[in-house]
Amino acid sequence: MLGVLNLNKPSGPTSRDCVGKIERLVHPFKVGHAGTLDPIASGVLLILVGPAVRLMDEYHLLDKEYEGTFELGLTSPSADIETEVSTVEDAPRIERDQFSRACESFVGDILQTPPVFSAVWVGGRRAHSLARSGKQVEMPLRRVRIDSIEVTSFEYPRVSLRIVCGTGTYVRSIGRDIAKTFGSDAVLTSLVRTRIGPFRIEQSIATDARFTKLSVQKSINPPQDGLNFMPRLVLEDGLLERFRFGQHIELAHPMHEELQPHQRFIALDGDGSFHGIIGYDRANDVWKADKYLLQPNYLQQVASDALG
Repeated sequence: MLGVLNLNKPSGPTSRDCVGKIERLVHPFKVGHAGTLDPIASGVLLILVGPAVRLMDEYHLLDKEYEGTFELGLTSPSADIETEVSTVEDAPRIERDQFSRACESFVGDILQTPPVFSAVWVGGRRAHSLARSGKQVEMPLRRVRIDSIEVTSFEYPRVSLRIVCGTGTYVRSIGRDIAKTFGSDAVLTSLVRTRIGPFRIEQSIATDARFTKLSVQKSINPPQDGLNFMPRLVLEDGLLERFRFGQHIELAHPMHEELQPHQRFIALDGDGSFHGIIGYDRANDVWKADKYLLQPNYLQQVASDALG
């Protein structure tokens, strides 16, 4: 089994809970996810199955779309309703046009402070673990990319936003930080991830009682489906063998002069089947395997799985 499962995570379980459910269904194949969703959140959770787990870094590059609802004038340590919520004293009333204008300054590459109750590593431990043990946590600033923020509904003190952003962005922090520009605060009350790259919530499958190994097999997407941002390269059989064993490949390419120093391509065979990722080393003018997915031990697992 090899590919990507577009899972519709419900509110409540952790992302790890969802991975565990798939692991039990598809054992002995490896399973991982590309982008954590907090327990309060629901929506698209990409589950990488089999050798596709090696594409985790590439899948983390995909942009994400969220729909979140915030309550202005409230505050909590986690910036959502998962921890104790209190009222901000003398919180100003904010109008929709004011809030919309403030959103504009948060679009682009910005520095963001993650919530204390988050999975960010601080001093070798998760920030949420330190916070729950009562320790004072100083969260490091991190650079994130916000592509767009749209106010989809506004009825003070409740505001709903549609946000498109890059990896590592905390949506909870966006609502909180916008509210702080007015001398107020905000907590996230609901969050749905509606898209990761080309994978939309409308095409996702639910983790209900009918979720079986067969439904995983039927619903799994080819691993290259999320890698459309990468160019493709077709390798003939002899070159595929060299690619498989990590050997350098000399290959004429019509766009050689325009290739970036360390440009990477999706490697396909003549039938269009995905084999991994190949990189171009301009300094030495050679191509070499970056990630080869279809190792012999994997093929043996596939055969064993098919028989049993």
